[in-house]
Amino acid sequence: MATEVVMPQLGESVVEGKVSRWLKQEGDVVKQYEPILEVETDKVTTEITAADSGSLLRILVAEGLTVKAGTPLAVIGQPGETVSVGAGLVPALAGHAVAAPQMEAIGVKPGGASGARVSPVVAKIAAEHNVDVSRIRGTGEGGRVTKKDILTHVESRAQGEERQAASELPPWEQPGSGDLF
Repeated sequence: MATEVVMPQLGESVVEGKVSRWLKQEGDVVKQYEPILEVETDKVTTEITAADSGSLLRILVAEGLTVKAGTPLAVIGQPGETVSVGAGLVPALAGHAVAAPQMEAIGVKPGGASGARVSPVVAKIAAEHNVDVSRIRGTGEGGRVTKKDILTHVESRAQGEERQAASELPPWEQPGSGDLF
């Protein structure tokens, strides 16, 4: 099955990048995690790696073009495989496959389409702690839920569970003020 390589979001406030150079050409065999192109932002130039092993079937964005994060850049699949862009492809971000069903289960559509804008790191933390990201007020640019926001939420939820567990204890086991009668 073909894998679609998409423009990653390379930073909290970086929403687009320029394809500066393709390191592989259509038809070239690529190995998983092998660099296939360079992306340039206003702050950094980075290599994007192949999300899967196979052949670079199609390059969708030419060198020198600037595109938004989430834009399909290329398609990787088996040699000779024919694909139509967007039809049955497995999305990939920053060279790593995105678990789209897992992200949707926590209330986040890939690319932030649900209104809750999150990075892959935030989505992973939310999935690990079973948190609905759409219920967290984001403090990042444009209401984006940041790593700090999700960690604060997880920590406060854990403290609330500790308080609830303490209130279920018999009176002689509950923590007191420290004053002796």
